[in-house]
Amino acid sequence: MDQWGISLLVQEGPALLAWGSVSPCSLSSTACVPLLTEAQRSNFNTSEGQVPPQTSGKPSAHLTLRPQSLAQDGELENPTGHWRVLRWERGQDLTQGNITYQDGRLRVNQAGKYYVYSQIYFRYASDVAGTQGSVPQLVQCINWKTSYSQPILLLKGVGTKCWAPEADYGLHALYQGGLFELKAGDELFVSVSSLAIDYNDAAASYFGAFRLDL
Repeated sequence: MDQWGISLLVQEGPALLAWGSVSPCSLSSTACVPLLTEAQRSNFNTSEGQVPPQTSGKPSAHLTLRPQSLAQDGELENPTGHWRVLRWERGQDLTQGNITYQDGRLRVNQAGKYYVYSQIYFRYASDVAGTQGSVPQLVQCINWKTSYSQPILLLKGVGTKCWAPEADYGLHALYQGGLFELKAGDELFVSVSSLAIDYNDAAASYFGAFRLDL
């Protein structure tokens, strides 16, 4: 019987962890059952925008976009030229266990390995989405900041879409997520290339993180 293994890919700054391949083991069938069960629980597909299940009681946060107008949101980040998304809705008890929120940033107060994720639902008006030859470039970034450095890019998603000429507006969602080693005091925030976001659908745009015991 096989045992699921984990391989680590360590980079400068935060460490990005990747699930590894299967390696042989000589354990009995009874001993391997818990390992296979845990592997099944960890089998999530981030490419389809599925948020992995959180474990209660551990540091975690899940924020949705606050309903507003375009003029109310965003702060230009230099030198990237992207807009930092400022207005997330906390709801009730959506941040807990040593993760706090302020001014668009999640602050990690307990070191460990965190799964960080975000989805932005872009909505372009008809004068942009339907213009012949217009190909808007959609960019979403998850950024990492400590008290000693400028923000560092953790994840970047890019989409280029050609909208139907007869469409009233164009819609496209960008999702990304990854596992990183974070220290106490580190902050996370989302930035985008455009504030043309669908602010009326709170469930479609979100930002979060939770700690894993690995």
